[in-house]
Amino acid sequence: MKVLLLNPPIREWAKPNVFPLGLAYLASVLKEGGHKVEVLDINAFRWTRETVERKIKEAEFDLLGIGAIVTVYGYVKWLVGISKKHHPDRKVVVGGSVGTSIPHIVLEKTETDIVCIGEGERTIVDMVKALERGEDLSGVNGIWFRGQDGRIIKTGARAPIADLDAIPLPAWDIFPMDIYLKNPVGAPNRNKWIDGGSSENAAPSMNLSATRGCPYKCIYCYHDFMGQKYRHRSPGNIIREMRALYDVYGVRYFHFIDDEFCLKKSFVFDFSKAVREEFGGDVTWGCSGRVNLMTEEMIAAMAEAGCVLIGYGIESGSQRMLDVMKKGVTVEQAKNAVRMTMKRLGWADCSFMIGTPGENIETVRETIDFCKEMDLTPEVIFFATPYPGTELYDMALALGKIKDEEQYVLGLGEQGEKVRVNFTELSDEELMRTQEDMIRELGAWNKLRHPESR
Repeated sequence: MKVLLLNPPIREWAKPNVFPLGLAYLASVLKEGGHKVEVLDINAFRWTRETVERKIKEAEFDLLGIGAIVTVYGYVKWLVGISKKHHPDRKVVVGGSVGTSIPHIVLEKTETDIVCIGEGERTIVDMVKALERGEDLSGVNGIWFRGQDGRIIKTGARAPIADLDAIPLPAWDIFPMDIYLKNPVGAPNRNKWIDGGSSENAAPSMNLSATRGCPYKCIYCYHDFMGQKYRHRSPGNIIREMRALYDVYGVRYFHFIDDEFCLKKSFVFDFSKAVREEFGGDVTWGCSGRVNLMTEEMIAAMAEAGCVLIGYGIESGSQRMLDVMKKGVTVEQAKNAVRMTMKRLGWADCSFMIGTPGENIETVRETIDFCKEMDLTPEVIFFATPYPGTELYDMALALGKIKDEEQYVLGLGEQGEKVRVNFTELSDEELMRTQEDMIRELGAWNKLRHPESR
């Protein structure tokens, strides 16, 4: 079967610097199964809509797949419509968080035929096989699809992939790697998630994934593998991927995008040892951490293996807000993690948010005081935003704060842009002004503390 995969644009105000791993894994398993796979990486090339439509019109394929996050639902809807306009008889499947978190909206409001729920590497193989044979899709677990009578049919849940090593390495060769390689991710460019800016002398960098699953239940968090058992690849398998990227593409910085890279301490120690043995001091890497999991011994082992960035979602300096978020951590654990990370790495990459239900000026002040005590100057402070698939979203629906789901999803974007749903007693304007005041006050504090950085 000939499969065409589309990667919609994301953060169009920034340079494309985050490689679409999900699509690359799907391409790899499809190629392994003998299928022909092509990619239109719209995010990498930033084509105009006219160019995208022409390319889709001219394309020859049996199945079109779109992987995306929920914030680009509007663009996905347009892509589905364009595909059906020029290839009405070709099936369209949508996956990624846009499919998994809002499958009902995707199927009800677009011409999508099939939605893939959660991990897609096994699902796509079974689905393509069924389509080739003309079999009923009801036997394919992990999908929602539109039946012949127009009804939405939900199949059984698919078990999480137990052996992540069994998934072939991403199909980098069919993507425009040069674009992603020249736009740094992670520590070589602290502005990775802010403006995607690059530096002329920055080392080639690439994002990758070592683990899946998260046992925590933060009310604001959504990820494709939510609720699924934590799993990790073997250190040897990860090293094989790093070695391939190092040798073929010259990658020298590796950024792990996992939700819980540091969940299993033995894995972190084994991986750090493997990196030291394989690369010596010739590569650097970064990952996320969780404040209740970190120990100085583990951070030291990571640093010795070339780790130069550990990112923490601190979110708030108020214990009451952390408890409302169901974060499962304490303020003191956050302080300890930041101190240990600064001691070993020289800095800690921390993010914060305001607007959690019950937030007020007093809890905001606790966050400001936390930042001052820890000598942190966040460049962005996010607003608590209800994304589909989260407890916060269900709360917003129950409170009647979201009247039309599709219209709300169409308006989603970056968390720091504006207040989309207000759970506090402050007005939207007051909450936005509070965000601005926090950044201004902490910036001024930083200049007083570090006059040499002016």
